[in-house]
Amino acid sequence: MKGYGLILLSLILLFPHVLAYSPADETPTDTSIWVTVENANFSIEKSGEMAKIVIEAEGRASPNVDHCGIVFLTVYKNGSTNYNGNFIIGPLNISGKEPLVFMPINGSWEKWRFYNVVYVEKDKLGINESDLGNISSFEIWVRGYGDEDGTKWNQSHAVLTQVVKGEIEDFYAGDENDEINVSVYLVVLTVAMAAVIVLIIWYIKRK
Repeated sequence: MKGYGLILLSLILLFPHVLAYSPADETPTDTSIWVTVENANFSIEKSGEMAKIVIEAEGRASPNVDHCGIVFLTVYKNGSTNYNGNFIIGPLNISGKEPLVFMPINGSWEKWRFYNVVYVEKDKLGINESDLGNISSFEIWVRGYGDEDGTKWNQSHAVLTQVVKGEIEDFYAGDENDEINVSVYLVVLTVAMAAVIVLIIWYIKRK
């Protein structure tokens, strides 16, 4: 798994915004379905040489929702994104040091919860200079699907740009050797999370 993770991470670092569309460009197929993000949070703290990132979200969906999907989106100032057309599809309950939980509460997607922990080696991540300062927003998108095949759906999203930026500013505050602009870290961390999401999707499809 580590080898595939490094390959995917390298590809995304080299081409972090090769796509120029987002879930907002896709038209819902069933507006009788609704889903919403009620609360979302991003936090980062030091854990030795690693950065521990925690992403949490919770929300609601209409009673006719069969399952939900979620995706994390980096939007750049030129309008391009890291979106590859794939959502993480629930239910998921992966335990371990880096848990991934995307589950309905009490067996119904009328209330749902997402929880993910990611450890990033910040000193081993690189980024092209052309990417610095180009980030526009960091968003969480959720979809509710009305059928098992996922052909009927509607969606909504939440914007976490200021939360992410604030957490990163606090994370690096006081570091004497960190004189790089905060926007650099914002791009690096969102790219790293995108790589993790791609790896999860690959792992699920492989199973």
